[in-house]
Parts: sequence; structure tokens; C-alpha cells
Amino acid sequence: MKKTLTTAVIAMGMSAGAFAEAKVAMDAIPAAPESQVTLSNWSAQPYNHWSFKNASILPSLMVPRGGDITEIPYALNSKVPNLAFEFEGKSYTVRDAMVGDDTDGVVVIKDGKIVYEEYFNGFGPHDHHIWASSTKTLVGQVMGLLVEEGKVDVNVKVETYLPELKGTHFGDRQVRDILNMVSALDYNEDYVNFEPGQISTEYFRRLGFVPAFDLMALDPTKSDTPRGTLPLLSQFEQTDAFEPGYKFEYHSPNVDVAGWIISRVEGKPLQTVIAEKVWSKLGVEHDAFMAADVDFNAIATGGFNTTLRDFARVGMAFENNGQYNGEQVFSEKWVKDTFALTDAEKEQVANSNYKDPNSAAFDPWLEGYKNYLWVHDSENGVGTFRGVFGQHLYINQDKDLVIATFSSAESASNAVRETNKPRLAAFEAIAEQLK
Repeated sequence: MKKTLTTAVIAMGMSAGAFAEAKVAMDAIPAAPESQVTLSNWSAQPYNHWSFKNASILPSLMVPRGGDITEIPYALNSKVPNLAFEFEGKSYTVRDAMVGDDTDGVVVIKDGKIVYEEYFNGFGPHDHHIWASSTKTLVGQVMGLLVEEGKVDVNVKVETYLPELKGTHFGDRQVRDILNMVSALDYNEDYVNFEPGQISTEYFRRLGFVPAFDLMALDPTKSDTPRGTLPLLSQFEQTDAFEPGYKFEYHSPNVDVAGWIISRVEGKPLQTVIAEKVWSKLGVEHDAFMAADVDFNAIATGGFNTTLRDFARVGMAFENNGQYNGEQVFSEKWVKDTFALTDAEKEQVANSNYKDPNSAAFDPWLEGYKNYLWVHDSENGVGTFRGVFGQHLYINQDKDLVIATFSSAESASNAVRETNKPRLAAFEAIAEQLK
């Protein structure tokens, strides 16, 4: 029988109940052994409450802010956390839904003003937190800037920009395929079980999310073994089950391709492009940083780290068709196109497990997936940035509403984690009830 690595086992073999009772006291000098966050337990509770706000446990790259800070005005409304709603026969308040999924911080912005802001688990307004896969949607919008500038054509093959991938499955895909995750990879996005030798395991090892000390120690002048994610992309192959373009499958390596294209076209590292084109224009309060892979390249698929209000500022720009702080931060045409789902794009999601009522990942809110945005309602401009363990940025253009949450949930997959579903329902309840 093949060996598998399970994060729950790696994390000191503790049960969920033991996790709930354990306490991480990393502020002690030195930390007690049972409290010590390591590269083997950092994503498991209770360790992730500390590690997700100190994600420089991975190599990190600076994304500096710029200009004056643009304050978000307050119009606090004590009713918001107590808004009540029903979901699957159970009653919740907004705050119940947040606490129930181990939220570290939540901010609700209505009509450009903060109406609710609360922090939990020792997290605070000046603490950084990893976005995880919410980073993907930011990368998708940076790609839109290059499309508007005429530097990228989404209808040409990836190999046009990345000749290193010529003759490979990724190289033969159109850029649009990778932006909508319809590239039909032979790959399994499993955050728990890692079979040695599988492409998915090798991918996560190179991201640094699974310890890979052997890769870290490789001398690239003496070995051609891919150390980081980008050299590994040439090894991905097509599934035998269906053709590219048939259905949406949530496969993170697509975004590494997009990030590489952005860097190649701009002639700069991804974190520098984001700093110059986005982060320096938002009037944010803090510098950001990006986690890096074993090759010290910015992790396009999930490496961004910011404070919560700065996360929300990205949502405010997106909600306003790319405009914020007196700047056209994102492309207005691209934001609108992101919501403008074609019939084919709707069908791609309809063919996915997210629309299968018998699947644990069934998502009643999802209409489409485009440019790495989870589109809930294309007509009214409603969608989410989503990152594992509960990182969410909810956008509702019709209601002029932005909701940002950081979390340190018990398990990675938002799609199948039952405690995350009331959170998504809470977003909709706020949109419906908050006037």
C-alpha cells in the first residue's frame, strides 16, 4: 500500500478535539515544544492561528505601498453582527457564522463606509494574514491590465509568451483556458493526502506548503531537477477523461502559468508588477508581502499577505469597476468582462462538481468562474475572491457592498467545509438586509 502524508497526522498526530484544547504560545521565548509552529504543522489548528498572520515562515518578498494613506470612513452599525438568517434549517446571526468558521477578522463596507469590523483569536487591524487563493483573483486582474495595454492576447497559446512550455500541455492551451481553469489537467487539488511522486504532491512540495528540504538543498548548477513551481509546469499533462474547455476544475497550477506570463511580459518579478500597478495606488495602510516558492519566485496562486482593511480596499476597487483612490487601479473593461459570462462559460461551471447536488462541494451560489473570480450573479455584479481556510472577499456591485474575512479554519477546502457555508449565506443575508 502506498504511503500517504496527511496534514492531520503530520501535525503531531493530534485529534481535532486536542487541537481545540491546545494553545499556541509562540510569544514565549523560547516557545514550548507543544506550542512550536513548524513547517509540518503550520496549516493545522491551533497552529494556523499564529502562522497565517506570520506567513513569513515561508520565504517572503516585499510589496511596498506608496503615497498617502486613504482612510476608509466609519459609519458603524451595531445591528450588522446581529443580523439573523436561516440556512439549511438552522438559525444564525452574522457573528455566529463568522465565529463558527474560525474567523480572525471581518470588515463590512457599505456605500464606501465601514459598518462592521471585528477581530478574533488575537488577530488585529495591523496584523498581516495570508490571502491563500484569494491571491488568484488579484493576479487575474493584473492580467487584465496587460490585456488592456495590448501586451497579452487571451486567445493565443501560452507558448506564445512562454517558449519554455512549447510542446507541453500548458504551452498548447490558450491563455483564456488557464484564466478560467478549463485546462483539463491530470491533477488532483488535494490539500490533505499527498502520495509521493504524484504531480500534485511534487507541486505542493515546490510551493513550500509541504516541507521539501531535499529540494531546498539542491544546487541548480549541478542538478536539473525542478526546484520551484515554474520549471515543474512543463510536466503537467492532460486528463484522459475529457477535452480542455469542457468543465471548470479548480486547479491551482493554472495561476502559476498566469503569473509567469505577467512577469515575462513586464520583464519584472510578479511582486514588483503588483506593487507598481496596484499596491502603490490603493492608498493602503501597510506594505504587503508575497510568500515565495523554493526558487524564491512569488507564489501567484496563493502567496499574498496583507492586513484586513487593505484586503478590503482591493475589494472596493473591484466593486467600483476598478476605480479607487482617484486611480483606475484595475481595467474597467476587464472587470465588466469578468462578470460578463458567456453561455459556454456558464456551461463549464454547470459541468463541474460545484453544481452537482450530490457532491460535497456543491455551491448553490456559484454561476460561473472567470479570470479567477467566483461569480455568484453576473447580472448584478456579485462574486467572491476565495482562499482556503476561509479567506474571502465578497463583492456586490448592485448593493455597493464589500465584505472581507480572514480565517484560520480547521480544514482547507472551503467548498466541502460545512462551517464555511453559513459564512457565504451570511454574505448574502447582509446584502439583502443591510439598507
